[in-house]
Amino acid sequence: QYQFELDTFTTCQVSELDNLVSECEAKKVKQKAAIAGFITSVQQMTTKTGRPWSKTVIEDKGGSYELALFGKDHEAFMNYMTLHNAIFIEGMIEEKYFVKPDPKSTEKPKPSPYAFKVKNVMLLGNVSDTYIKGLSLKITTPQLTPEFRDQLVKMIKSNKGNVLLTMSLYDPVKKWNIDFLSRKFRVAVTAQLIEELERMRIGYAVLK
Repeated sequence: QYQFELDTFTTCQVSELDNLVSECEAKKVKQKAAIAGFITSVQQMTTKTGRPWSKTVIEDKGGSYELALFGKDHEAFMNYMTLHNAIFIEGMIEEKYFVKPDPKSTEKPKPSPYAFKVKNVMLLGNVSDTYIKGLSLKITTPQLTPEFRDQLVKMIKSNKGNVLLTMSLYDPVKKWNIDFLSRKFRVAVTAQLIEELERMRIGYAVLK
């Protein structure tokens, strides 16, 4: 898994959120979590009782995740759910709903499934350097061509900032992984940087 914990806050790639939800459900624990990516689909609908709700798909290099927003969450966050927006979403992985025990029954109630509940949404370009603690890039050894290295250095230099930069190098053949901390470069996590990472097919995680 490609995820990080800082102050009990886990930031993961979009494609890993389902696995993190499953882990929390298996262990019966709650977990703060966050994802960053691009909105690729937005659907606004109405429930049978006439209340508006929405389905939004957010994607990064590794995959996608569908968010369903209802009631107050739909009202609070729908303005951010615009096609092609680069967004940063904080949430809580917890029980999907409360199961009230039946005092007349001797059977244990079926446990509620776990889900990622959105608590806060920001445009990625508006997330300040003081809020983001780091950016971690995931690179595989087959990617490390001279042309790739030149493009990577150029991209980093053109997005200078105050955010700590780390890299995780993975060899799919030998199955080893090495983590690097860049002491020379720091970056600004902007929508432009995320677009360039997507174009170069570089995995990433925003660290809070």
